[in-house]
Amino acid sequence: MRNRSNRKRRAVPALAMAILIGGGLLVSNARAEPGTTESSDSASREHDTVNVKAEHHYNSPAERAHDDLLITEVKSALADDGVGDGYLIAVDCDHGKIMLSGVVKSRGDAKHAGDIAAAAEGVTAVNDQLTWH
Repeated sequence: MRNRSNRKRRAVPALAMAILIGGGLLVSNARAEPGTTESSDSASREHDTVNVKAEHHYNSPAERAHDDLLITEVKSALADDGVGDGYLIAVDCDHGKIMLSGVVKSRGDAKHAGDIAAAAEGVTAVNDQLTWH
């Protein structure tokens, strides 16, 4: 973990970026069937691009709200840690299963981000698709 003063300075901008990147993940498509939510999101930074497209099947608004909460908690934990500072990380969730995609600095950072996501209360699994360079 980075020192506290550095972490505090970077947490707000990193969280803002995480919300910007993931904000459109759960926008419902008007053509979706009842109980189905289609979502997509994309972002780019210099030579890096992140595209996420998923279809979720929820039995109730509570299931969707639970996934929204987990996404927020994972994004917040990643921002607090600073593992993705300056990089693109997209977070999605389907029935407690977190999917991380995007680009980070190193293989170690990708594993660390997956560990952070797995540690969030309520997460049942993590699909870590992060790449590095």
